Amino acid sequence: MRQNLTELEQRAIDAPINLADGHPRQDPTPEQQSITERLPALLAEAQEEDFETLERRAQRRFLDSLGQDAAPVDRGRVFSVYSSSVATMVVGRVLRERHTKVALVHPTFDNIPDLLRVDHHLVPISEEELEAGDLGAVDRAHATALWVTTPNNPTGWLLERDGFVRLAGEAARRGITLCLDTSFRGFDVRAQYDTYDVLERTGVEYVVVEDTGKLWPVAELKLGLLAVSESLSTAVEHALSDVLLTVSPLVLALVEELACDAAAGGYAALHRLVADNRADTFAVVGAMEVAEVVDDHDARVSVSRIRFDSGAEADRARSALRARGVHVLPCNQFHWSDPAQGAPMIRIALARNRETIAEALARFESAVADLSRVHVLGR
Repeated sequence: MRQNLTELEQRAIDAPINLADGHPRQDPTPEQQSITERLPALLAEAQEEDFETLERRAQRRFLDSLGQDAAPVDRGRVFSVYSSSVATMVVGRVLRERHTKVALVHPTFDNIPDLLRVDHHLVPISEEELEAGDLGAVDRAHATALWVTTPNNPTGWLLERDGFVRLAGEAARRGITLCLDTSFRGFDVRAQYDTYDVLERTGVEYVVVEDTGKLWPVAELKLGLLAVSESLSTAVEHALSDVLLTVSPLVLALVEELACDAAAGGYAALHRLVADNRADTFAVVGAMEVAEVVDDHDARVSVSRIRFDSGAEADRARSALRARGVHVLPCNQFHWSDPAQGAPMIRIALARNRETIAEALARFESAVADLSRVHVLGR
């Protein structure tokens, strides 16, 4: 049985150099450090405050920090969950009760198709089709729900506003439920137009999964959000009742503080770190004189891909890296409908300290020195 990506990430947790998971493992900024040093005070304050007030304020601060002013927080249609994976599981249950087929962007992180495939027949739809607003694959498969990860993991592709308006309008016209995973929105300002304004204006039935878990290095303390159209509010609220009572007030208070810091410069610092680490990756691989740099949607998310001439070479390179203490992910599993498409690629995480990336790249040079041709994607 092929291991899923999360299993591979779990194996890398204690590796000397973990470039497998996309979680933030860089040092906190001084501003973030000052916030976490206040955790005892934040806990005391959170326990004294009305939960609903705290929850809605934290939701509002986080979504506002990403330009999502029209999110239906004050209308009670944004629900807090432990993580984006829990949100996906809940959406899968709701869709099971209402749909038989789901069209899903291809490629994307494998836990999304794994969680949805339990209940649904999945239909792949490409990023190119989505960008063009071409829902022919959806129509041909008689799918009644469409799941889009934007920005996408691992490609960095995203639906910019014009394309999103077109897609949402087409989904509304066809009566298709539009499901969005925007967990990497914080890395790319091009994804920070007001998604909810578009959704509410078109009248499309929608679900949006938001997540803080990729942004801030705070020991996996994170918050997932599930925002829905009015037509889905009751069903989602009921499905959530089987999963959780409430999230932690401490996490809500922490997210509120971190979101305020992010809006005041924290996001910009994160963007610089990821961009610098991506540039270093491109420079090192390019200097090997056996590489071709490919512009992959001008990606700005916290991951990048390296492509080899074949799947066999990618496997050899990953094994050589692992022998040198560097863990990365294969890309087969991202291509959930056709793993062979991802076989020549590996994915590396970029939300790491500059020194960590530098050491990983030095070991990468050693590991692939005997390979004939390497391509880097993700710029």
